[in-house]
Amino acid sequence: MPESRLHFAGRVRQALNDENLQRALTSAMTGIRGRRDAGFADFDFTKGREDLKQRRRANLDRLPELARQFAERLEAVGGQVHFAADAAEARDIIGQLCWNAAAEHARGAGVRPVVTKVKSMAAEEIELNPYLESLGIEVVETDLGERMVQLTGTRPSHIIAPAIHLTKEDAARVFGTEPTVEAIQHHARLSLRQKFIEAVVGISGANMAIAESGTVVLVTNEGNADLTVTLPPVHIALFGMDKLVGSYEDAIAQLRMLTRSGTGQRITSYVNWITGPSRSADIEQSLTIGVHGPGEMHCVILDNGRERMRDDPLFREALTCIRCGACSNACPSFMAVGGHQFGHIYNGPIGLVLTPFHHGLSQADLPNTLCTQCNACQEACPVDIPLPRQILEHRRHGRKSLRKRALLGLWERPALADRVLRAGAPLSGAIPGAPKLAGRPYSDRARQTRGLGDPLTIFASCMADRALPEAAVALERIAVAAGFDVGFPKAQWCCGLMAANAGDFEGACKLNTSLAASLRDSKGAIVTPSASCFGAFTIDAGDWGARAGSDLVPRFRDSTRFVLELLEQRPELVRRPAERPRVAYHDSCQSLRQLGLSREPRRLLELAGYEVVEIPDIAKCCGFGGTFSFEWPGAAARLAQWKLDAIGKTGCGLVASDNPGCLVHIAANARARRQKVRIAHVLELVAERLEPRPVPAR
Repeated sequence: MPESRLHFAGRVRQALNDENLQRALTSAMTGIRGRRDAGFADFDFTKGREDLKQRRRANLDRLPELARQFAERLEAVGGQVHFAADAAEARDIIGQLCWNAAAEHARGAGVRPVVTKVKSMAAEEIELNPYLESLGIEVVETDLGERMVQLTGTRPSHIIAPAIHLTKEDAARVFGTEPTVEAIQHHARLSLRQKFIEAVVGISGANMAIAESGTVVLVTNEGNADLTVTLPPVHIALFGMDKLVGSYEDAIAQLRMLTRSGTGQRITSYVNWITGPSRSADIEQSLTIGVHGPGEMHCVILDNGRERMRDDPLFREALTCIRCGACSNACPSFMAVGGHQFGHIYNGPIGLVLTPFHHGLSQADLPNTLCTQCNACQEACPVDIPLPRQILEHRRHGRKSLRKRALLGLWERPALADRVLRAGAPLSGAIPGAPKLAGRPYSDRARQTRGLGDPLTIFASCMADRALPEAAVALERIAVAAGFDVGFPKAQWCCGLMAANAGDFEGACKLNTSLAASLRDSKGAIVTPSASCFGAFTIDAGDWGARAGSDLVPRFRDSTRFVLELLEQRPELVRRPAERPRVAYHDSCQSLRQLGLSREPRRLLELAGYEVVEIPDIAKCCGFGGTFSFEWPGAAARLAQWKLDAIGKTGCGLVASDNPGCLVHIAANARARRQKVRIAHVLELVAERLEPRPVPAR
């Protein structure tokens, strides 16, 4: 039975209100990000990513061939390979192998057999532990984080840091020790030693499986993997078919990116290269299997939806994932609510993509709505998986809340939306954290063309028109000062981005087509003060099936680059004050990650006489996210809180950005917490520096 939205919302709310969880998440996430940045200080991330992406794609094309080659090479050295079509078959295979080992290596009648495990998301995927326990087997997780999770009866909340949701106090209660890292580690070490010795089977995953040699590669830090895969008489490695790589060169390229992306290390403490069972020929050059290590090695290669994913052109690149967890570490919503809410068994952005293939869409469609579409995950991904687009595709087919359906229904009826927004404007902003609508939208103020100067058309965007008309007014003032003849087609409404981000591509296409029709007879460059809407119309709309505006795309300009070019060519348009006011600059997610706007807005502000101050933000997102802030106001407010805390640290009383949605959201949350700060569009600040137009002599 799928989880109800009411129950899920309760879990999200509980996570946001759990002070221990919040402390654990923010401390862990900021620490991991810092180590990752340091890890890439001496290694070119861009070049490494491009190289690994090409290698992973090439291996993906050869996957069936690599699987056959891996099996041949491993069996040639005494190992055995088993192929499992789904989770049930994988459990059955492993369960039988464990019982065979228990029967052969039993410690005595009635003694419960012990199986030790290394951290493995594939084992979590097939829910192996409860299955083995139902067979009477004692399953012992040996990774410290996994052991904490096992003993607390929870699930891993992060792909590589399973206990990221737990504090040392939580662990101390479970282990019965003092709440210090040293005491917890000492207890785990002592309590697990005998289990390593008693185990009849050691189960691991695989970070890579090298086809050319039949080698399984494990990348770890604690030392538990070595004990798990060498002490028991049987070693079972369970991994998805996507872990196959062609060569040692492929594995090395992946290793370099994996350790830096995951933990910020040049290399982890241990890297195991395991090719078949233990063997020796030291006695008269006679090959003996199972000397000090296992006498049996079994590799269970899992499909469980992966072939279906590989056949889907939109999702196949998700199989290039190397399970580093960088997407989770970069995700602002993940840091706000944790992995138990932001995913299912696989969590984080990659989890939202994988879960529908492994466990069904109903297990992921509610967590999917927690994605703000900020693009931070793809930016951090070491193989450049288009995670935001893939998440959006799943969202198209998932459940949508009543409030979201109501908002989209209203937005797709511009005349009705106009009446509702005008009626609601006087009451807007009354609820703390809610956006404040303009009493007089820009569409009521826009000037009409006068036939003097080069033509320029303003596309205000629905957000600027209704909530931040000052941005459109500022754009008009700057354009007029530069001698343009400014026009504003009155029928324009919305580019469709809000509907698309909500998973309604049909509605987005309808809105985009209508906007294109309204701009069809306009003249000159079409300039918008909304960076998100510029990206939506010129880049995203094709994904929605919107083609009507393709001929208008060459005329579209984002206001930041447009005005920057104006001031660089005509610096006399603005006057520079003797003292440069300090302004904290907020990078909107789409501006920075989709459009690559970083230097440009800062340079524009500098040309207009401002000193730009960087915001020491821990989330890199304000939490607006279109319908995200409407659907999850608590999570959006948490992200805005982090943003405003960071703004406060700058000491600036002025904040600027080039995205109306971000500005409206930050301003609403600043009002809610009574933080005195002016929130302004970059264009407003530039317009305030315009030289007064000369008054004609009478």
